[in-house]
Amino acid sequence: MFDRQQLKTLATIVQEGSFERAAQRLHISRGAVSQRIKALEEAASAVLLVREAGARDSSR
Repeated sequence: MFDRQQLKTLATIVQEGSFERAAQRLHISRGAVSQRIKALEEAASAVLLVREAGARDSSR
């Protein structure tokens, strides 16, 4: 089962286009965003986001 906060964080990153803007919208640090995504990727055993200048889902 996936953590609700982690999934919300993933959705916010995709909507906002960056970890930084997602952090601002969620009122948490950028580090907390990164930790949530890392934990979610470990739980899914898959890379969910391609980290570049902007974030995007890995299916594109």
